[in-house]
Amino acid sequence: MAEDGLMSMRRYLLVRAAWQAGVLFAFVSFAYVAAWVPAGARGHDPGYGGFLWNLVQGSLGTSVIDVPPRPGPSVASIVWHASCATLSLLFVTGVFAVSLGALFAFVMVRAPRWRPVVRGVGFVCVSLLPIWTGFYLSIYFGVEWHVTRITGYCPLRATHGFQCHGLEPWLSSLVLPAITLGLCFAAIYGRWWAASFRDGVAEYRKEVQEGHDASEARRGLRRYYGLAFARLLSRDFGFAIGFATFVEVVFELPGLGHTVFSASYHGSNAAVVAGALVAASVLAAGVSFFVDVACAAIDPRFRRF
Repeated sequence: MAEDGLMSMRRYLLVRAAWQAGVLFAFVSFAYVAAWVPAGARGHDPGYGGFLWNLVQGSLGTSVIDVPPRPGPSVASIVWHASCATLSLLFVTGVFAVSLGALFAFVMVRAPRWRPVVRGVGFVCVSLLPIWTGFYLSIYFGVEWHVTRITGYCPLRATHGFQCHGLEPWLSSLVLPAITLGLCFAAIYGRWWAASFRDGVAEYRKEVQEGHDASEARRGLRRYYGLAFARLLSRDFGFAIGFATFVEVVFELPGLGHTVFSASYHGSNAAVVAGALVAASVLAAGVSFFVDVACAAIDPRFRRF
């Protein structure tokens, strides 16, 4: 450990990897309990040990359909297509949330008279429940005004089981879900950026007064707060996967959350529930880990744990 409390890159990587492995193991164990325990004997429970061994071998099992049960498609193929839909939703949501959050921050910093209004709007956005926001947006923008499609999903490329594809249908199927999910995060990012800007200006003036090069101080602060925001995004990625469940159900998007919600009603589909939960856990843990490691490699100040 260095004198200033920062770890070496090697030590940080080992500690961070051990921590993330423990968290991932806990979530995988929860996936087994949530999927197989309620299903009971109907779910053809492989046992906790068998479930972990299958994961080590890279297998998520096979879906079972109809009565009497017979093998269905592999869980891996189902989870793969669901993950693509969820990641598409989160990507469009991120673009919307970052753009709207930047607008909120700009108004709060550059137009102080409008600051109470923006804060009030942000408070409302944070307080909104995605499921009710989705219902209202779908009713008005879809049913009443016919602005965009309200249910279903169109992938970018032609895919079996989907009747539409292409960039425009893809965006059309994700606009309302992204707005529904992104309003809360936009308000949070706007407050974060405004506060970071004020702190950065104060720190910049302090460094200039102490004799540091102005351009170097500016670049260092931009790098630090840019990496800090990247870490914030990686943390919110895991929360967004959970919140996306409600949005996917409302707008009938075939993502991981919708897959869990649909398959949980059938004990014979416990393997699908477990596979979707494991996929969500791996995505959240992987994004958080790689972003943290990248930030620590670029700026040593992020090597605290």
